[in-house]
Amino acid sequence: MHDEILKSYVHDFSEQNSLVERPESERFERFVNFCIISKQYPRDFDFENLSIGGGSDSAIDGVAIIVNGNIVQEPEEIDFFLSRNGSLSVSFSFIQSKTSAKFSGAQILNFLAGIRNFFGDKSAIPENEDIQKLRAIKERIYKNSISLDGAPSLDLFFVTTGVWEEPEHINGLVANELKVLKDRGLFTVQHFQCVDAERLKQMYRDVRGRSLREVDFPALVALPEIEGVRQSFVGSLAVREYLRLVTDSEGALQLNLFYDNVRDYQGQNSVNREIDATLKSGTGQAALAIYNNGITIIAKKVERISGKVKLTDYQIVNGCQTSHVIFANRDHISANSHIVVKVIETVDAEIAVNVIKATNRQTEVKVEAFESLSPFHKDLEEYYKARAATRANPIFYERRSKQYENIPGVLSSQVITLSAQIKAFVSACLAQPQSTHRYFGELLESNRDKMFVTGDSFERYYAAASILNRLEGLFKRNVVRPRYKGYKYQLVFMLYNYFVQVYTTKGKPDYNSICAAVDDDVELKRLIEAASLSIEAAMKRLKLSFADGIRSKALTDLLAKELAVSARGG
Repeated sequence: MHDEILKSYVHDFSEQNSLVERPESERFERFVNFCIISKQYPRDFDFENLSIGGGSDSAIDGVAIIVNGNIVQEPEEIDFFLSRNGSLSVSFSFIQSKTSAKFSGAQILNFLAGIRNFFGDKSAIPENEDIQKLRAIKERIYKNSISLDGAPSLDLFFVTTGVWEEPEHINGLVANELKVLKDRGLFTVQHFQCVDAERLKQMYRDVRGRSLREVDFPALVALPEIEGVRQSFVGSLAVREYLRLVTDSEGALQLNLFYDNVRDYQGQNSVNREIDATLKSGTGQAALAIYNNGITIIAKKVERISGKVKLTDYQIVNGCQTSHVIFANRDHISANSHIVVKVIETVDAEIAVNVIKATNRQTEVKVEAFESLSPFHKDLEEYYKARAATRANPIFYERRSKQYENIPGVLSSQVITLSAQIKAFVSACLAQPQSTHRYFGELLESNRDKMFVTGDSFERYYAAASILNRLEGLFKRNVVRPRYKGYKYQLVFMLYNYFVQVYTTKGKPDYNSICAAVDDDVELKRLIEAASLSIEAAMKRLKLSFADGIRSKALTDLLAKELAVSARGG
């Protein structure tokens, strides 16, 4: 890699995510997957889950299948979203990354051939386990094609560290391959993009940088003084100016501005169709300000200078639906089209939470969306912070999405998301590691009376998350064999229950000792190896294949029985 700035970005990313010990090619692949998918998906996600391992990878390095606004990892998640929403909105993103500076026509053709094979009825080439799982998800989607909100979209990215100059011969090859895919009628929209070093660097800056914009906003009225709010305003903002707030350097909608907005874009529902009709009406656009409920923005800093407003670290906490429709109609926006915008400057997290709750009651919100806004999670977050000073490997609970981004002293690899917390607790404390392939919102719903209950011990949540975090770190560093990555929740279950048995005094677990044991790399590695052998032996006894064991309750029951025998000294 010859681009020194890009090299520094990859290094920064690797340090943030504990990847510095991995080979350059692997670090670059994960960096690319993170950058590209972050532009399409505003929430937290595990970029490791997007990476395609080793050989027989169909010339594909990264894949994200987004269904109803969620990255899916298992076929069963398709069933859940279908049962909850009644329909499926799907997009496929495929990535190939090369550290070389050359855009090779042969490599691009190889990549496109892999895509064509993936969407075939049957693979003509060997496929590894990662590709096979993705194929199973794809088949589950198209099996339910009658429930699709139109055919899925397809985005293809070929990335190198060079300069893309759009050579005609490559464009011609790509066009021919895309036509073959198009003729199959599987997609509504399909895009192929060559991403070079400059664009990749801009992506990383967009994703990791602070949101900062200045717009013309003369029609502002100050709101009354409010405790916890430095200042707040409401006014009429030209829609063209508003578009400058929500688009990035490439003119794309900045989805990460909406990650605190608990409702995803709902597609063409009745409300959004009405907004769309208003914007497409030349005379009706002027009435948008009185027809629409408006936009609410929370910023850490607001500066008013001569009719302009400068926003720093801002979020659109209400107005996701309106923003999407406005963006879709950006070419039709007239100069007299305005939208009512409320601007709130505060660094008080509770004010932000209350605003989010109050402004997102109009339409249905997912059960998991408001979960982390409850008092239990506030207290849990504070417990994590209190423990950080006492740990060799501190972790931080992210109650609000990306709240620790760009915070000095906090690495991305140290952050526990709501999804991770739920799956760690369900695995360790509820003894359900076989269920963690399900969408985390479904796990929350089905265990609602067993987790995040007032009076619960925070120590259990913390210990379970600590084990998961340390285990994932060892996988990232290749200290633990990748073969067992699919069984990480079974390992969390076994390690947690082993530690509880070993470090219990007078019938009460000693969580300080448990955390100290979790921080001991040598001992933890030894225990993981022993647990892995126990899993292998148990699957052999139950005559389970390696693939089937992950979801087997019988395996969990047998492992629990063996742990109980071990505790009795048997």
